[in-house]
Amino acid sequence: MLGLSVGLQPQYSSRVPVDFPTGFGWDQAHHPLSIHRTGTRYVADINPRDLVDPAIWAGPAYHVDSAAGDDGQTGLGSVDGDFTQAKRTIYAAFLAGNATAAPYRVLVKPGTYEESAFTRNGNDEPDQPVAIIGWGGPATYRTGPFNVAWTNADDTFSAPVSSVKRVFRTDVLTPEGHYTELTEVTDTATCAVTDQSWAVDGSTVHINIGSAPGANDIALLRSFHGARFMTHTHDIYLENIHTQGGITGALHLDPVASRNIVGLNCSFRYAAPSNPAAPLDAARIRRTSGLCAFFNCDASQGAKDGWSFHEDGVSGLHVLLQDCTGWRNGIAGASSCNGFTTHDAVRAIVLNGAFGLSRNGTEVHVIQSTQSWLAGTTALARDVDGTSIAFKCSNPSTMWLQDCRADAAGSATNYALEVNAGTVLTRDFAIIAGSVETSLGGTVASF
Repeated sequence: MLGLSVGLQPQYSSRVPVDFPTGFGWDQAHHPLSIHRTGTRYVADINPRDLVDPAIWAGPAYHVDSAAGDDGQTGLGSVDGDFTQAKRTIYAAFLAGNATAAPYRVLVKPGTYEESAFTRNGNDEPDQPVAIIGWGGPATYRTGPFNVAWTNADDTFSAPVSSVKRVFRTDVLTPEGHYTELTEVTDTATCAVTDQSWAVDGSTVHINIGSAPGANDIALLRSFHGARFMTHTHDIYLENIHTQGGITGALHLDPVASRNIVGLNCSFRYAAPSNPAAPLDAARIRRTSGLCAFFNCDASQGAKDGWSFHEDGVSGLHVLLQDCTGWRNGIAGASSCNGFTTHDAVRAIVLNGAFGLSRNGTEVHVIQSTQSWLAGTTALARDVDGTSIAFKCSNPSTMWLQDCRADAAGSATNYALEVNAGTVLTRDFAIIAGSVETSLGGTVASF
C-alpha cells in the first residue's frame, strides 16, 4: 500500500485512532503504544528499531559473508555494508562483538548460511545487546545443506547426510509459498514404493519424489539448533533473518530476562525436533519480562505451535504482532498445535494476523489468565484430526476479537469460536464457517 512501511508511522490523513478495549491490561507505562486504522489495516505507531537499546545503533558493525568471508578477519568495514573484511559465520561475529563488552550489530550479507553457522549449534551466543540484520536482503540460515549431491539408488535417490529430522521439497510450494514436506517412512523398501516420502538408512537419507531431485530441490533439516538463544538476556533485534529448522525451534529464546525482542521481515519455519515425541514450536519465547514485537514475520510449519509465548513464572511478557502469519503447524503425532498461542498472564496484541491449517489444535488459542486483543485477524481451521477450531479462549483468559474472521470447516466438529471458561468480547466479528461453542461458564458478548 502506498505510503506505508511495516511497523513505521504511516503517512495517511485518513488514519483513525483506535482505542484499546476497556479492561485490556496492557502496561502503557512500560510499553507505550497507540494504534491507528487505515482502511481495513491496523497499524502500531512505532518504529521497530526504537524498541531496543539505542546503544546498539551506535555500536560497531561486524560483517558476515558466507561465500567470501573468513572468520580470521576483523569483520569491520570502513562503512556499514563494507564486506571486504567480513567473517564467514554469524557466530564468529558474535564472538568479536562480545569481546567489546558493549552493544553491537551483525550485518549479514544476503545469501545462505548452513548447519552450525548461526550459533555454532548453541555454543556461541551474543552476550550484549545486539542487532542481527540481513544487510539489504534476506539472509537464510538452514540446519542442513543447501546443495545436495543425489545418487540414483534404483527406486530411490540417496545422499550421505546424517541426523536428518525433517525433509521438504523446495521446488514444490504450498499455497502459502512454503516448502512441501515429504512423509517419513520406516525403511528404504517402503520409501521405494511410497511417492513423496523419505527414509533413513544409517547415515544415508533416501527420498522418493517420482523423479531425480535437483541439487537444490530438497531441504534436509538436520539435528542442529536454529536461532536459539538460551544464555542471551539483553535486547535483541532481528531483520531480514530467515531460519529453517532447529531442534528446539527455528527461533527459541528461553532464559530469564528483562529485555525487548524485536523482529522485522523475518521468518521462522520448519522446526525439526531431535525427538519427534517432543515436538517444539516454530517461534518459541519464554520467561521474558518485556516487549516481544514482530512486524511482517512468519512462524510456520513448526513441529508443534507457530507462535508460542509463555511466562513460565516470569511476569511481564507483552507481545505485539503486526502483519504476522503462522501456517500448517504441527507434525504428525503432535497434539494441541496452534498457529498462535499465549499462556500464563501474557498480554498480547495481534494486528492483521493470519493463522491457519494447523494439525490437532486451534489456530488462535489463549489460555490461563492471558489477555489478548486481536484486530483484523483471520483464522482458517481445517484440522485433519477431527476437530477444526479457529479461535479458542480457555480458563479465565480474555480475548477481544475486533474485525476478525473465523473459518472452521472440513471436520466432524467445526468451531469458529470455542470459549471454555473464558471471556470473549467481539466487535464486527465475521464467521465464514463454523459455530460458536461455550462451556464451563464461558461467555461471548460484544464490546
